[in-house]
Amino acid sequence: MRPDFSPKILAVMLAGLVALTPFSVDTYLPAMPAMARWFGTSTGMVELTVGAFFVGYALGQLVGGPLSDHYGRRRVGGPGVIIFFVATIGIIIAPNIETAIVGRFIQAFGGGFVTVIAPSVVRDRFRGKEAANMFALIGVVMMLAPLVAPAVGALLLQIGGWRLIFGFLAGYALISLGIILLCLPERKKPLSDRLHMDKIWHNYRLVLTNRQAVGYMITQTFSSSVMFLFLTGSAFAYISYLGVSTDMFPLLFGANIIVMMMFNRLNPLLLNIFSSHQLIGAGIIIQLVASAILWGGQAVDLAFIDHRNIYMVVPMIMIIVGANGITVPNSYACFLEDFKDNSGSATAILGSSLFIISGILSAILGLLHGDNIIPMTSMMLLSSMISVLSYRFLAKRKQVITADVFSADDAADDS
Repeated sequence: MRPDFSPKILAVMLAGLVALTPFSVDTYLPAMPAMARWFGTSTGMVELTVGAFFVGYALGQLVGGPLSDHYGRRRVGGPGVIIFFVATIGIIIAPNIETAIVGRFIQAFGGGFVTVIAPSVVRDRFRGKEAANMFALIGVVMMLAPLVAPAVGALLLQIGGWRLIFGFLAGYALISLGIILLCLPERKKPLSDRLHMDKIWHNYRLVLTNRQAVGYMITQTFSSSVMFLFLTGSAFAYISYLGVSTDMFPLLFGANIIVMMMFNRLNPLLLNIFSSHQLIGAGIIIQLVASAILWGGQAVDLAFIDHRNIYMVVPMIMIIVGANGITVPNSYACFLEDFKDNSGSATAILGSSLFIISGILSAILGLLHGDNIIPMTSMMLLSSMISVLSYRFLAKRKQVITADVFSADDAADDS
């Protein structure tokens, strides 16, 4: 029997598991030039490790999701962490950059297994507003990773070089393995039945043919893509275009995360008044209005916003990015509501959709790069508009569901 942790403690543990992925990306970014020198290659070759990671991460979620629905969360998350750990050791001892690229792909594949089980555990045990509150708690811890990870990576790089960073990730993986095996609650799933491909495709079809779920998925994917588009163009927008110093850039970048956390902590209070569906609508409208103002100041020269004034541009970006603090937890709660027995498959589709679409849009932004931020602001506005249209025409209003109507069948699945 595993200890019966309180929702807050369970949220912290699940967030710690999910944070394995952002730590895997953000901690080694400061070390990329050092890795290029070590392997005797170009920075561009080292940057391929980022793309390989995103591809492996998306595939890991697609495979891990249905496996976790069939075999259970711990039985999939544990092997995923082991794959991550072994691949990390392989990167540390890699003799060339090609080996490191393959190692990053395998590392991310295992990380996808770990990520996909966390929302599924929430869906196994909570519903409605209680689930949204859990996702909000997880979001608070998750948002700390982008703030802490680059500083941790820079410190480890100075102390022991780029290999120490991956040694840190290997240690993180071992801690995650302990959480999964010793603390994580499990659903009672039989192991006697074989998992067939037709069942996997059946689970995916159930998700993709659910119009309301697809609506929430598109809404969240493009709402989050707005943030990823900013991340892609942030260095150019702040440093090159607005003239921000490299010392000030991390502070302005971190301010977006702070605003997101503030929105996130408002979410539990707002859930006492509004439904998760209503809060998604509020979040994406806030994002759309701010995106339109930011785009208008650059593209049509709105009189009330100076697109060269950092004190006008940065607040708009903080609102645009920060709105995800409301939309993400409520979108997850609404999206997973209809998938009691295949929440892992549903989570995999949502996560893969987010990374694939965001990756494509970020690549397009790179191709459209110019001497101003019109490409970035235009694509952010377009993504926000798609998010609102999907919410309006595909995601229907859901009945407010609370933990009081948590069914006996749902409760029987918990151990």
